[in-house]
Amino acid sequence: MEIRKIIAAILAAGTVLTTLGNDLIGDSFQAEEVVVSGAGATLGGTLTRPAGELKGALVLASGSGAQDRDEEVSGHRPFRAVAEYLAGRGYAVLRMDDRGVGASGGDASAMTVADYAADLSAALAKLDSVLSPEIPKGVLGHSEGGNAAVKAAVSDPGCRFIVTLAAPAWPGDSIVMSQARAMATAMSGKWDGEAAQRRLMDLVKSPLPTMALAPMLYSEIAGILGDAASLPQVREQVSRQVEVLTSPAYRSMLRYDPADDMRRVAVPWLALNGDRDLQVLPANLSTISSLNSSAEMVLLPGHNHLFLKCATGLVQEYASLPGDISEETLAVIGDWLDRLSASWSE
Repeated sequence: MEIRKIIAAILAAGTVLTTLGNDLIGDSFQAEEVVVSGAGATLGGTLTRPAGELKGALVLASGSGAQDRDEEVSGHRPFRAVAEYLAGRGYAVLRMDDRGVGASGGDASAMTVADYAADLSAALAKLDSVLSPEIPKGVLGHSEGGNAAVKAAVSDPGCRFIVTLAAPAWPGDSIVMSQARAMATAMSGKWDGEAAQRRLMDLVKSPLPTMALAPMLYSEIAGILGDAASLPQVREQVSRQVEVLTSPAYRSMLRYDPADDMRRVAVPWLALNGDRDLQVLPANLSTISSLNSSAEMVLLPGHNHLFLKCATGLVQEYASLPGDISEETLAVIGDWLDRLSASWSE
């Protein structure tokens, strides 16, 4: 595999990537800027409301890494699309810039799953203050944001339901290992990096302080790359990747096992996955089902981690795919919410 592909594979394996998307515009909603206070930082966001009847409200939780309120990646603006679509079906939607992004304060690199859940609780409280405490409210989370949604469901009584899109159901290190294995196999038909990737994950999960961990990780990655590690541009890329791997947010994600939280979810739960997702493998749905039999599972054929129809599911394909989110995905979410809304009024 040539050097740039090796670097791309390492970078892709290092984080649970995120996206969604579709650029939907309509006359059936209105949007306003809001500020969410009370979490670890002040967060800027957009509240999208339906022009007509209000059935319920949701907060959107983005995946790992520093994301803006639209969860924009590779030209896709997924969360804006989800917000406007659901507003058109009668649901208010609050989406926020992550800490340290856009209009939000704080530091995304220091975030833990518990911090994400705290931000969601502050957002749910914000909805109570601007809408009504009686309006049923929940969380829609994508990728690692799905873990935050799960944690909010078990820790915040104001969270009445959750929707998770490709939520990891395995421990963080298992998710990263499965990503790397699936992507390398899809790209080259094999993966020779299992042992090396495992060594990296074990180092990051260890209690080593950052000052001791960083040079060990750099040496390990440089050893994988061989002579290429002497190239200035490669050294720069490796240094950036070491910064990610040693960040509190990444180390927290890697150590987190969502199983206990998933068992404890007692609110209505819709869990979706694409069957061509190479980042959070579709087998995660089976794990969710085994942990919580009341969750409703939907596997979308031909869909990737972005919930777009695709050919390969590879990260390299993302930017070339049209649209932002498939109509099938939006319809599944909207129909499930409408069934839930009907049960609220009974």
